Amino acid sequence: MINNKKIQSIISFAMSLLLFGVLFFASCYAGNRYEVRDYVMEVEFSRSDFRILQLSDLHLSNKDNLDKQFAFIDLTIRDANADLIIVTGDVFSLAEKKTARDLFAFLDSYGIPWTVTFGNHDEQGYFPIEWLTSVLNEYGSNCVFKDISDDDVYGNSNFAINLVKSGSVKWQLIVMDSNRYYFGDYFGYDYIKQDQIDWYKRVVDETKSQNGGTVVPSVAFFHIPLPEFKDAFDKIGSADASLEYGEQNEAPCPPEYNSGLFDMIKQLGSTKAIVVGHDHVNNYRVKYEDIYLCYGIKSTDRVYYDDDMLGGQVFVLSEDGSISFEPPIYHTYEEVRL
Repeated sequence: MINNKKIQSIISFAMSLLLFGVLFFASCYAGNRYEVRDYVMEVEFSRSDFRILQLSDLHLSNKDNLDKQFAFIDLTIRDANADLIIVTGDVFSLAEKKTARDLFAFLDSYGIPWTVTFGNHDEQGYFPIEWLTSVLNEYGSNCVFKDISDDDVYGNSNFAINLVKSGSVKWQLIVMDSNRYYFGDYFGYDYIKQDQIDWYKRVVDETKSQNGGTVVPSVAFFHIPLPEFKDAFDKIGSADASLEYGEQNEAPCPPEYNSGLFDMIKQLGSTKAIVVGHDHVNNYRVKYEDIYLCYGIKSTDRVYYDDDMLGGQVFVLSEDGSISFEPPIYHTYEEVRL
């Protein structure tokens, strides 16, 4: 007779074989190569300047009072007068599908373009992250998002938004998935993979080619900071790094492995600023080797936070290719009226 422990051992062994097979075949599948144009969407550059509101690290869950959270976020959105809203990851933590749909409907209600990228916690919900991408891909209305599920680019949110005026691309927003966790030779936060860096280069090079050989300025948005964020803060006061704003209230948490995206960014000369979230109580902006490294502002009181550092950040892109930064928008929950 086979007892329960033996049955459990057999099931466990079978599941291990199944998992091994899935991982093996996944590692062998390289995905399909798509054209750069398949990843690009357009948003009208309708004013003399283009205003981007960054929200970050909402960490909304099925246990939260969403009316309260949306009322708080609304304070920041109304102050921002933005042309586009981007949420830079950790949008959800232990959320149900209804939580996600409610947030998307809330963002869409402002009648302006909005988008998201993913953080390390976004897969920790009562749905697979592929469900999120499918909803966002098909959302329509004011949502500007694209994920190609069978491509050869790692991650779930790699796409570009061209800001267009009179048929000309004035700026490009490059959204990348900084992925979740790494389980290789160390355990920790994941990194942007080589195929993503190759994809970034293709996007920048093709956009330059279509612009008559002139580099189009860009801003890169993702969640987990690059190792250079730590390097930059440590080098403040040197010829390479200057503190533009803010403070470091916790040690930066980049991946241990540096995959080389920052070096590629310097080489191509397009990206003027790298914008991240992840570290909830860091709000600094450092100009490092002529590139702005920018932490966003945590936008809710979920998980951990500083009461005096909740809100959002506005980036202003000008037609002449310059970028400027408004003072962060800060609010407190005492202002919320339901």
